[in-house]
Amino acid sequence: MKERLDEDAIGRMQDDLSRSDLGDPRRVSRAQQIVARLAASPGSSLPEALVTDAELEGAYRLFNNDRVTFEQLFDAHAGGTVERARGRKLVLAIHDTTACSFRHADPREIGYLHTGKPGFLLHMTMLVDTEQWRRPLGLTHAEVLTRDKPSSRKSRMSGGETAKLADREYLRWQRGISVSEARLQQAGASIIHVADRESDSYELMATCVSLGQRFILRAKTHRTVDLDGQRVGIRDFVVEQGRVRLEREVPLSRRLGTSMPNRRRDHPPRESRVAKLCFSTTQVTLRRPNIVPARNAPPTLEVNALHVFEPEPPPGQEAVDWLLYTTEPLGTRQEIEDVVDYYRCRWQIEELNKALKTGCVVQERQLESFDALTTMLALSLPIAVELLALRTLARSDETAPATEVLSEDELAALRHMSHRPLPDRPTVQDALWCIAGIGGHIKNNGSPGWQVLQRGMEKFMSFAAGWCAAKAADL
Repeated sequence: MKERLDEDAIGRMQDDLSRSDLGDPRRVSRAQQIVARLAASPGSSLPEALVTDAELEGAYRLFNNDRVTFEQLFDAHAGGTVERARGRKLVLAIHDTTACSFRHADPREIGYLHTGKPGFLLHMTMLVDTEQWRRPLGLTHAEVLTRDKPSSRKSRMSGGETAKLADREYLRWQRGISVSEARLQQAGASIIHVADRESDSYELMATCVSLGQRFILRAKTHRTVDLDGQRVGIRDFVVEQGRVRLEREVPLSRRLGTSMPNRRRDHPPRESRVAKLCFSTTQVTLRRPNIVPARNAPPTLEVNALHVFEPEPPPGQEAVDWLLYTTEPLGTRQEIEDVVDYYRCRWQIEELNKALKTGCVVQERQLESFDALTTMLALSLPIAVELLALRTLARSDETAPATEVLSEDELAALRHMSHRPLPDRPTVQDALWCIAGIGGHIKNNGSPGWQVLQRGMEKFMSFAAGWCAAKAADL
């Protein structure tokens, strides 16, 4: 989407790909061409996006070429991400895992999700700048995890049995942190790792502390700590020992429910609102769980704990209640606010997942083999980052001029096409709302989502291309 709107974006993606070693420069050129075409119309099918039969045939050859891999293409993007992080004082490395489902594919070829449907897991680490409007800089780590058979309740192992496996999926969190740390050493930027409840691991935190790696992780496990010689639950300890240090009003976005029971329990639906939150802090000494081998972690671990809670939620709405473990200091009001704001940036990677699946429609690409699907995925990830950057800029800096993402000719085309008025000096947000309106967005429905933006952008790009071509012909 943004690729056609912003020449800097297409330059970033193609420069990243120029770093890839695909064995033949023609393959690199083909990959750069595919990215440019897909970025111009991310929601289109491959035959629609790739213009000519020759381009489409060349794309299929690239996707099915054994010498072109997900790792090669992604590593080129990661190298560009490191360059964009160079000179930044502090970046957030946000980690998450998402399930990619391909209903048309054979699960024996691409793997099984836990639901038994064909698909695989994608684990990612995204860098976010803490200074420039929380700008997504790109990804430093991505890996695909496959299962060769559907999970079965009867075959599930206990936590102790899983902890003994050398190749357990859970180690992806440590791999993401380790790879990102190694890559960013050359950029000179400080890093704080941020992750949701799924990352809550004593072994992971112990490893990070021993290596001097900074983190903000949300608690999930009901751990126990010592309080005056008695073992108490971690939340009881935090409530007992923590001291409310400040209160603040925080806007909460609307969240739709999910049909998956375990996800719905952890992330219930809610309406958007402004919540009055309280923040209490304390230091905790965690005890090593019995399932963690002694050789893997020390017997105790000291971390700072930040309890974020909503004392009076609206009727019918679940209260906000976060418990965060962190290596960051929590001694001042500013330090507490920074930790909370950094954790709230974690939602950007949720938006990246939506940009990838809804904006770039990767799950609808009619490719059959595992290698073809993952090659397509590697080319789509940078486009999803650019889509996210556009919407992040529009939301975070209402005064940013639209010329940062649209040329003067494209603005003229948008002004002519849109039923919503565009000011003489439009901002990025003005342009975003006009494009959303072209896609059928209704203002009363709140901020536009990925689907409506993709529809609007696709219509606008077709119109703008004709508009700019006609103007060039007149010249």
